Formats: sequence, C-alpha cells, structure tokens
Amino acid sequence: MLPSPLSRLSSSPKDLNPGERVYYRDRFREARYAALADAEGFGAICFALEALGLRLHGKQAALEHYRPKLAICAADSPLLTGLPERFPSTFKSFEALFKTVQTARNDAMHIGAYARHATEAAIELSIGLEEALMANFERKVKDVMVKSPMTVEPWQPVAQARQLMLMHSFSFLPVRIGRSWWLVSEIGLAKFLNGDGKKDRLAQPIQDAKAAGMQLVRLREADLLHEDTTIAEVLERAKVQKGPTLWLVVDKQHPGHLAGVLSPFELM
Repeated sequence: MLPSPLSRLSSSPKDLNPGERVYYRDRFREARYAALADAEGFGAICFALEALGLRLHGKQAALEHYRPKLAICAADSPLLTGLPERFPSTFKSFEALFKTVQTARNDAMHIGAYARHATEAAIELSIGLEEALMANFERKVKDVMVKSPMTVEPWQPVAQARQLMLMHSFSFLPVRIGRSWWLVSEIGLAKFLNGDGKKDRLAQPIQDAKAAGMQLVRLREADLLHEDTTIAEVLERAKVQKGPTLWLVVDKQHPGHLAGVLSPFELM
C-alpha cells in the first residue's frame, strides 16, 4: 500500500497504518540489499530514509528536519535505543548513526574506507528502522515474505538452476513438478553434478534429472504457507533443524502460483 494523501500532514509514527509500515520497511530492505551488493551504494538507504522522513514530517525539507520524527520511530527498536546504552562498543544509537549518514549524504566524497564506513552505518540504521516499523502489530506472512520469488521450470536445464543459485547465493530454488512443489537444493545439485558426465547432466531438464536420481525436497501441502498466516503460527509450527529452511507461500486461488517465499532470515 502506498502512502496516503494525508502524508502531506505531519504525523506521528504511530499513525502509520500496517500497509504503510510494510511499504516503508520494504523500501529500507531493498535499499539495504542494494547497499550490501555495492559498498558505495548507500544512497539507496538515504532515499528510503528521506521518504519515511517526508511522510512523518509532512512536507519537503532537509534531512535534518526529518530527524525528530525519525527518532520517535526509532524508539520502537531496541537496536537503536536500549542496546546502545548497554553495549556501547557493539551497538550505535540512532543519533550516532543518523549523524554519520547525514554527514555522508552531504559529502560528495563517497569512496574507499569512507564509503564503507558510511554504508555500514546506513545498513545498521536501516535494520533498526525496519524493526521499529514492524513493531506493535500482528505480522502476517504477507507482511514479511519476499515477493515475486525466483523459480525454475521443470523443462529448464539443470544448468539454469545452478546458474541462478550461484549468482544469487540461493540455498534452494522452487520448482513445480506435476501437482507438487519441490525445492532444488544446493547439496542435491552438488551431488548430482559431481563425477563423470557433468556436461550432459547440466543439459538435462530438471524433471528428467529428478527421474535420473537428482534429489529434490518435496513439500507437503501442510508445509506450504498462505499470505494471511500469522508469523506466530509459522514459528509455532516450525522445528529447529540442521541446514537452511525455506517456506513457500502459495496463492490460495492458484496453488500452482507462488505469492512469495519466506526464510527465518526475514523473521529475525
């Protein structure tokens, strides 16, 4: 949900409805991923910070004028308030992080160690504000899942799955085979490609590779999530296990379509 027309008026962070909180959280999350991929790309987080500041302040202004309302929002995150007081050598306060980001935002020299320091501060600030935005309301799967997930088709070659997993550091890739959802796993792929005949195996369609012995993880109907499932329910059902976990979020009306994916990473 996009910000409402009322965003022109000064607001308290508590006035943000759940849809707005998710919208701004997603902006920070996407910007944080971009900054992690490029140490000199912290500007994306600055844009997200300014967007939230504008929403709360109610009118266009310099970043410094957004600080008071952003500080009120940050108060809902222990990462930016209580923990910096208890562990000052490990966590930085909102004010300290904001000052670093603001200084770097106004400085044209974004290279080398200076850029990395600014990016680290921006990422820490983003993580804290993401947590603050999602505080104090019941979260559902649709609020935290990764939308438009990457999948592979059963007719695509094994090489396609391998390429995507290497490019994006995925542990799993979803694939729909028949009436069931399966996961191509990194260990299953590694075992299948190890040894002689790797060239031919890379060219095999995924469904044929499965028939030839490549191990995929089959998901039961009970393992699938829906958008309106609460996070409390997801965690109650979840079991601690060795190795990574990935939940698939299916569209109730179209079970062959993925609405999103969810990992414990998004729930921490």
